[in-house]
Amino acid sequence: MAALLAGGVAVPTALSAPAAQAAEACRSGIPTYVHDVSESGGVLRKYMDLDPLTGNATGALVDTGQTAPLEAYSAFFTGGHGIIYVITPEGALKTYKDNSATGGSMLTPVHDYGGNWTYNRTWSTGDNRIFALRYDGVLEVYAVASPSSGSGAITKVKTVAATDPAVAAMTQAQDVWSVGTTVYTLRRGVADRLGEVKAWRYSESASGSPFPDGPSIVVTGIGTKVWRGWSPGPGTIYTLGDTPDYTGVARSYTGTDGMSTANAEVGAGMYGDVHADIAACLASPSPDIKPTFGPVSPESEVPPQAVTDESADPAPQNPTEFSGKFVLGDGSPAAGLPVTVEAVFATNDSDEEVKPPTLGTTVTASDGTWTVPLPEKLPESVQKAAVENGGAVNAMASAQGKTSSGLTMLGTDTVTAAPTTAPATARALVAAAAEDTDEPSKLRPITADMRQEEEQPTAAQTALSWASKDERISVDTLGDQPLPEYQSDTVADPQSNPYIVDGVDTKSMVVRPKDGGCDKDGEKVIERGTAYTAVVEGHAYWDAKASVDYDSKLSSNVEVAYKTGKNWTIEGSVTLGSSMSVTTGYANKGPFYGKQWKVPIEYRKIKETWHCDYGRDTFYRYKIMGGKYKIPSGGAVGKYGKDVSNKDGMAYLDSPKSHRAWVAAGSYFQISKNHSIKYGAAVTAFGVKLGASTQFDKEHKQRITAGNRKNARHDIWGKNDRLSGRPGVFYSY
Repeated sequence: MAALLAGGVAVPTALSAPAAQAAEACRSGIPTYVHDVSESGGVLRKYMDLDPLTGNATGALVDTGQTAPLEAYSAFFTGGHGIIYVITPEGALKTYKDNSATGGSMLTPVHDYGGNWTYNRTWSTGDNRIFALRYDGVLEVYAVASPSSGSGAITKVKTVAATDPAVAAMTQAQDVWSVGTTVYTLRRGVADRLGEVKAWRYSESASGSPFPDGPSIVVTGIGTKVWRGWSPGPGTIYTLGDTPDYTGVARSYTGTDGMSTANAEVGAGMYGDVHADIAACLASPSPDIKPTFGPVSPESEVPPQAVTDESADPAPQNPTEFSGKFVLGDGSPAAGLPVTVEAVFATNDSDEEVKPPTLGTTVTASDGTWTVPLPEKLPESVQKAAVENGGAVNAMASAQGKTSSGLTMLGTDTVTAAPTTAPATARALVAAAAEDTDEPSKLRPITADMRQEEEQPTAAQTALSWASKDERISVDTLGDQPLPEYQSDTVADPQSNPYIVDGVDTKSMVVRPKDGGCDKDGEKVIERGTAYTAVVEGHAYWDAKASVDYDSKLSSNVEVAYKTGKNWTIEGSVTLGSSMSVTTGYANKGPFYGKQWKVPIEYRKIKETWHCDYGRDTFYRYKIMGGKYKIPSGGAVGKYGKDVSNKDGMAYLDSPKSHRAWVAAGSYFQISKNHSIKYGAAVTAFGVKLGASTQFDKEHKQRITAGNRKNARHDIWGKNDRLSGRPGVFYSY
């Protein structure tokens, strides 16, 4: 280990801040960096701690959206003054300056110290000392000349034996960090130990141990899942449940000796090693200045003030018709194939095997499209189900055929329609369903493993699926992006091509009508369960408050999954408009807040029995479908969903100018009309992920209330359109 790096300088034997730092003004807006090694190659993410003095008691750690590449096997720590130390996988020590606030790089190179800095962990006091804990448990202390420059000489000034109680605690700790002369050790809870953060005062002038006073406990009961800790400065501590599936939630504590919780969820979706740009003294920000990260060019034009949308409801396209398109596996049209449309009872409570009534038949056109009009007189059972479902009629369309080799191919699409007498909400939901599921449905092969009933997986098995793991992530990573085409309900790995049958790729094979065809004999509910489904979200940046309402009745479209062979695929959606008996949502959450709201919906796994070739061939297929709003016994009427606050803030600068508007201080704006965005990962049911969307109306709203800041306005923008059009959802700045 090199004892002297970059040229030795004389250093004091006592730890003291340089005169310039001693006079440093108290700071707010402390940069906080997270080394996310789950990304390919690793990335350094920058958050901003806007109110470190209070631990953001009424705010949050804000994701700036700024990143810089940092190798997965590198280590980093901060030195205060915007200096970031990086230890390369080869052990070289380098310094960088964060110039992102002025438009530069977050990792602007400053100095290459070289050397061999291969340590168990390394951290800084935020001024003129660096602690380095060796793998053999020995602590080495280095002095830094001119710490604010990032280029001063670094000299070893002390070595502390592994037997020192403080050093032993550092070795055993899950995380270690410092603020000035105070070193903190974090031990997570195990079994009956609740977990704690201890403080150790460091003094180079002390005789014997440089930690002469022993430890003081500053935080207790941090839990069993906390692995990370850091401080932006004296008096504030953050902890993080550090797990690679981004389930970790950051919590803040403030105080002098014994600290108490300031904010139980000050950050979400953070994963990796965390260090803050340590300050000697902390402050709260000015309440009248909107926080910005990086240079902001002046607006050339002022966006319009947000006003309530008075536009007419969009006219649903052919709400009295079922329609769709069937294609082969390669996307080419599936022409000339028979199509059968049968009712789907989304509100059905029966566990008996039923054969839903047929609502119509047709043949696919040359481009694979098809249309079946809704019967003028519905069967009694269908009429009853439609009334219970708010007026909308759900149906399943199926097309089948065979290849020249005799392989049976089956396509399915879940579609909706509404009679002209149905409420406007039902007709709008039909239009929204068509918008959400405008992709054609593919014909897929009926394989040998479908010719026998399968054993259903256990809850422990479905917990291993990709969908179940995504459900545990605390941030929305998928947004309105489509789900994977094929899902497994028991494993997270990508699924194989279902078109490979006996080593032959069948996706481009010509499919013709099948003699005798295939008919569904009946279907039976084999499992029920309630799952909380994201239906709406709110956003409130800076001084604003967010509210969402999901009142009186369901008004959502939820995708339906079908299992063909080993794969689950999404094939359309059901419209859910059944009555609710509660009012649910959240009100006045913020500032710096963005979360989904979820409601409990009952989902059913249904077994279908099919016969082909005049009854000579039987196969089984399974589907997962949503139904009624149903509160589980002793359960919540609604729950907070994933964090979506990363869509707010500086993302405003990348938004289309035509989508922008502003809300005057003390006023509010809400969306209560048109179609919301579609959540690609709205719910996990039986280990499978389904998407969902909501129809805004007087009982389903997203609302923002601006604060009363002096000479301030609150900017918002629509995701998909101008705010007076069809924005889907609006974001906040």
